[in-house]
Amino acid sequence: GVSERAVAEQAEQARGCCANFGGADFEWASGEADRRRLWQARHNTYYAALALRPGSRGIVTDAAVPISHLAEVMEATARDVDTSGVVGPIFGHAGDGNFHAILLEHPDDPPEYVAALNAVHARLIERALAA
Repeated sequence: GVSERAVAEQAEQARGCCANFGGADFEWASGEADRRRLWQARHNTYYAALALRPGSRGIVTDAAVPISHLAEVMEATARDVDTSGVVGPIFGHAGDGNFHAILLEHPDDPPEYVAALNAVHARLIERALAA
């Protein structure tokens, strides 16, 4: 951020947005040790996702959109994952318009599931490019 005050103000705005839309456990950090702890938690999301479907591999997506379109694109992607029957948790670092889906594919998945997963991935890319 430009200044510590500006960063604190933005963090409070983000906290308010999270609260207004059902988010929980909002955390931000300015100290080195706390930032490292939060980054470690972010990296652990991959392993948490794999635990949803033991034996799967995660196909990690990485999309960046203008912040003004982030919520819209993430919501559309979440609906797409839900309706397609694919397992794919979504998370992001909202400050820079970047989000990820970890699409889970298991070696025993039928071709229809793999096709649905690939279609979700393709639509995620199309949405991000259109934003």
